[in-house]
Amino acid sequence: MGTARVRIYEDLRTVQRRVGVVQALVALVLAGLLVYFWHLQVIRGKYFRDLAENNRIRALPIPAPRGPLFDRKGRILAENRSSFNVVVTSERKDGLGGALERLSRLISFDPAEVRERLNNTQGPRFRTVVVKADASDEDVATIEARRLEEPEASVDVVPLRSYPLGVGLAHSLGYVGEISDRQLESGAFEKLEAGSIVGQAGVELQYNRELMGRDGLRRIVVNSRGVEVTEAERKAPLDGPPATLTIDLDLQAAVVEAMAGKSGSVVAIDPNSGEILAYLSTPAFDPNAFSSGIKASEWAELLKDPEKPLMNRPIQGGYAPGSTFKLVDALAALQERVITPQTKFNCPGYLSVYNTVIRCHKESGHGTVDMTQAIALSCNVYFYNVGIRLEIERLSRYAHMLGFAQPTGVDLPHELPGLFQDPEWKMRTQQARWFPAETVSVAIGQAMSVTPIQLLRVAAVVANGGKLVTPHFMKAVGGRPVDFPAPKDLGFRPEVIAAVREAMLSVVSEGTGMRAKLEGIQVAGKTGSAQVVTHARLETNKHAREYQPHGWFVCFAPAENPKVAMVVMVEHGTAGGTSAAPVGGQILSRYFGVRAIGPGMTPPPDNPPVEPSPQPLRAQVAPPSPALAQARPN
Repeated sequence: MGTARVRIYEDLRTVQRRVGVVQALVALVLAGLLVYFWHLQVIRGKYFRDLAENNRIRALPIPAPRGPLFDRKGRILAENRSSFNVVVTSERKDGLGGALERLSRLISFDPAEVRERLNNTQGPRFRTVVVKADASDEDVATIEARRLEEPEASVDVVPLRSYPLGVGLAHSLGYVGEISDRQLESGAFEKLEAGSIVGQAGVELQYNRELMGRDGLRRIVVNSRGVEVTEAERKAPLDGPPATLTIDLDLQAAVVEAMAGKSGSVVAIDPNSGEILAYLSTPAFDPNAFSSGIKASEWAELLKDPEKPLMNRPIQGGYAPGSTFKLVDALAALQERVITPQTKFNCPGYLSVYNTVIRCHKESGHGTVDMTQAIALSCNVYFYNVGIRLEIERLSRYAHMLGFAQPTGVDLPHELPGLFQDPEWKMRTQQARWFPAETVSVAIGQAMSVTPIQLLRVAAVVANGGKLVTPHFMKAVGGRPVDFPAPKDLGFRPEVIAAVREAMLSVVSEGTGMRAKLEGIQVAGKTGSAQVVTHARLETNKHAREYQPHGWFVCFAPAENPKVAMVVMVEHGTAGGTSAAPVGGQILSRYFGVRAIGPGMTPPPDNPPVEPSPQPLRAQVAPPSPALAQARPN
């Protein structure tokens, strides 16, 4: 019996040791669990609470309306209107296929287009995606009536940019749209998130930061499917500040009317300050189409359109200035005392220079003319002689001083500098020396590329007494004036400006610009044409519009106290006197409220000078520059 008890006791001790080990292990595990739970709940408690809260609460931005744009008299140019967007919300992209198909049977939209946008969204999760922007009242009623059946779909009220004048101010005001990936990477758009609506062109882009408001915030409670259950918090957005532009809506309307059916551009400024009063590039696009999100097919059509409606012609169109460049010749030659207003040259209809015979646009010639007559009649031979006496170095210096081959500083994005051919340019681009005969080509404005707004500044220099202005649109943002560089005095002697102004008066009173004549108001101007093909090619395609020269007219009025300076460019309009000058006269007539009395108006004066297509004589030696034999009428 004793032996049996000892054996049982020893067996119990073995079991007790094993139980103790198990208990120790259980206790150790429990202790580890307690420590881990403490770590999760205390050390990392806030982190996991935030994760849980983010799964339950979503923060959605409320877009802030952009600041409205007004003209100089307080009339609306761009505003915001309330719009409805149909949106869908889900936790994952792959959870929307069925919902999109069902919604497409309720309202009209393309599910494939929405899926394409979803595929471009980074990450597996997203907040909302717009199914249909600027939805109709009927669409909104349809969605709201089926909220229980389609909980992923909802309606957002958003501000939509509206441009009452539409295409009339498209290139100056620009348009807005969803921020692009490239803009997100740019420093100019830092701190903005994907989906933000920003300026994409024109004033809207140039002053994007100033016009944007501060977005509000909605905190919503969502269920496990990511569908909104209720709104927990709302922070109202802060509207963008209003902005006043220099545009005069009355003058702008006159410009739009006068250029109807034509391609080209018109810019009008206050010649004393540089404030832009009217600005048109045509053909144009409707900026309202971009506000609600333009379709890819519509965007592709704009890009492929041969008329280039997206090109901002006043600052991006490069044209030869033709005879309007004779104003630069005159200013430079008078200032350098190479000629006086009384200096005369004989024009027999041609000039033999550097072993090359080149013609004036008038075959029979203008006879002996002084500077005023040469500008009024746009005599090429006179300015061939002026160019030879000035030489290219001085001509280039004055052209650059007057703002050619450089941006004007206008407050619009993507301005092009243009091009001016001179010895430095030729050596840099062609590694070739300059030939003296090429100066003759420059003197008649054929060996360069200028933008309309650059040429306008030359007219303003004559109008304001010799100061180079910086064209600009913005007057004030949020009531605070916007500063621009003061007009720069170029140092022209008063008699130089007076002589050129007198010559420009003769252009309209009795010269090539008579179609811009007004009753009771003196207009000073200069016509020109920009050749686009060689004369020989034009002769074989006389009726092809795309081969016709562009027509120029620069002017200011009233001549004795200028209030407005203007440039008119009519693409493929042939001579500027017959295409651009009448447009300028019509605009100024409406602006000043007087009658236009130029040819073709009532009553028409006697036959005004018309510059025919030039007929170059056969050159004795092939000219070093093709432009020498391509002088065009004005």
